[in-house]
Amino acid sequence: MFYFLLFLSSSFIFGAAISVAYRLLPPLGPLSMFVSNLLLGGMAGSVLAAGIAMTWKRISHSFEEEGAEQRLLNSLWVGLGGTAFGIVLAYGVTLAFPLTDAVKVARGVLLMGCSCAGIRIGFLLHSPMARPRQENGHRVTRKPSNTPKKILDTSIIIDGRISSLLATGFVEGEILVPEFVLTELQNIADSSNSLRRRKGRRGLDALNQLMQDDSIAIRVTTRDYPSIREVDRKLIHLAKDESAVLITTDYNLNRVAQVEGVAILNVNELSNAVKPRFIPGEEISVEIIDRGEEINQGVGYLDDGTMVVVENGRRHIGRTIKAVVKSTLQTDAGRMLFVEPASDGARGEQS
Repeated sequence: MFYFLLFLSSSFIFGAAISVAYRLLPPLGPLSMFVSNLLLGGMAGSVLAAGIAMTWKRISHSFEEEGAEQRLLNSLWVGLGGTAFGIVLAYGVTLAFPLTDAVKVARGVLLMGCSCAGIRIGFLLHSPMARPRQENGHRVTRKPSNTPKKILDTSIIIDGRISSLLATGFVEGEILVPEFVLTELQNIADSSNSLRRRKGRRGLDALNQLMQDDSIAIRVTTRDYPSIREVDRKLIHLAKDESAVLITTDYNLNRVAQVEGVAILNVNELSNAVKPRFIPGEEISVEIIDRGEEINQGVGYLDDGTMVVVENGRRHIGRTIKAVVKSTLQTDAGRMLFVEPASDGARGEQS
């Protein structure tokens, strides 16, 4: 509010100074020419400033939309064209009418009106005014994408797998990183807890790699919701406003977003979905690295991180063995396989 009042008062002084210097208005009633220009010029400057402030507030959110840079460039070109057209009209008015104060005001209104109209029309145009050409002379055409934007939360950035996921090309659309997520990530990186600090710095490093990758359409959005304190609630509001998809590994955010009707992509669920399926009786190779919770159990992991519980596998710790799948168990944390050494199954069949 302070900056708005400062802008308004500065525009009043500027408008009054211009009007008095050029004597744009004649004396009005009992008011002298100086007072008339001082008051009306200042009022005109204030009204113009208020209009500019209201227009800026209305279109500021448009700058974050896809293609905003192209529309700004279009507004520049069309605005220049409108200004040139306004100059021609103003010159025509000068030739057609005697040069009076009213004609001066009319020329200024025509010139400003044509410029503003050109800027506004240019900003409404989504297609580029001049299409780029390749070296062989053929034009480059781009089809508009209706793919929804994707929003990254703090957990997926810290997780680190998002870099590999985006590199595969399976996730399409523009990637948005909210500024309030960056703030939370910075706070984690500055934490006094060494584990949280390492996670935060790993997330910042992963995000920096993404920002430097020219093949990924990613940008930071400054849209914020100061009245909301929780980052998760801000993410849900942002996803609704942008009609975007949330990418996360946070189980609680996943559930809340589903209740709110926000589309969400949980990388943990995606990881589980693409893991290979095993059926009872199938043979696999697994390295047993530790003992299990039950007597004689051994534990190992597949290359994709699937946990394998090996019955009678404790004696094989430190070795890679052939094992036969007995059953599978799907949990929120992932899939578990229960197997037994293939040699035990063969002995069972022989007996």
